[in-house]
Amino acid sequence: MTQRRNVESELRRTLDYFWTQLPVPDGPTVASTAIALQVGGGSVRVGVDSEGHRHLLVPLAHSRPEVSDRSGTAVRLTTRPLTSEVGGGRYVDLECLRPDLDGVFTGLAADICLGLVSAPDDPGTTVRRHLENWRTLLGSGAQTWNATRLAGLTAELLVLEQLLGLDEGAVALWTGPDGAAQDFRSARHAIEVKASLTREGRLVRVHGTDQLEPPVGGVLGLVWFRLRQTSAENGDGLADLIARCLDGSSHTAMIERLGKLDFPGVASPVVREFRFEVVEQRWYLVDDGFPAISPQKFEHAAVPAGVGGVEYLVDLDVVTPELRPVGDLYAVVVEDS
Repeated sequence: MTQRRNVESELRRTLDYFWTQLPVPDGPTVASTAIALQVGGGSVRVGVDSEGHRHLLVPLAHSRPEVSDRSGTAVRLTTRPLTSEVGGGRYVDLECLRPDLDGVFTGLAADICLGLVSAPDDPGTTVRRHLENWRTLLGSGAQTWNATRLAGLTAELLVLEQLLGLDEGAVALWTGPDGAAQDFRSARHAIEVKASLTREGRLVRVHGTDQLEPPVGGVLGLVWFRLRQTSAENGDGLADLIARCLDGSSHTAMIERLGKLDFPGVASPVVREFRFEVVEQRWYLVDDGFPAISPQKFEHAAVPAGVGGVEYLVDLDVVTPELRPVGDLYAVVVEDS
């Protein structure tokens, strides 16, 4: 798996290099160049059109049916003729319609290229299948997300990005989407992530009596962010953050977890509307002195029968934050995985 991720990262860098070096053409043409991937007697090509849209062009034999999918707002799939330096041909054309999603599209293109290596005989089906797998990121699912929820996901992905910098398999530690008590969990340690959009105060809402229950024999750290909505020039958009996490992890695992969250997709208007910058970050060790409701604080170390659905607020201003770098916490969790 490590070797595959290394190949994915190198392939992403190669694709990005070619796309950035291609000249933007005039008129309704696509400037393209071949990459070192042969499919059906032809080379896969990357291209750029007059609008700056990126294209992945996969040779398609004339005996194969056309491939088309125009349902998405971020990516369009068509079949087109293309003339190159080696003559004319027929290609499956995957086009990124949104330049702000170029990073995510590069991940999709790299995934398709790796799929073509193992299944080169039916490129149209391969491209379509991988596009469908990526609909979680590119599509437009449920629109129940608001600024607060998007800020929470941004904070979790900021933590995930740091964990991936320590271990490219750390996406497996992201357990929040599975409904676990904490957002990240290794064998013995855990991390809970909280985000606030308020200008003052450090109140966090805790869901359930087990969210701040330290693992037996392990450490629970609470990582808190104060985020501020900002303009595209200053903040982190979810598309950018997801692209960086994809670059350092398993594409499949990332997509599965976002799917479990019913993520509306990076092309969704509600996702595009919000970008955040980190104003403040602190972390806290959740121990016996931390103000939390947990089973251990009740008689017989169990929540009384009939009590459920507990939600409460914790004022972090009454807690002393850790002075150690938060990277120390991340290292402990990763080393235990």
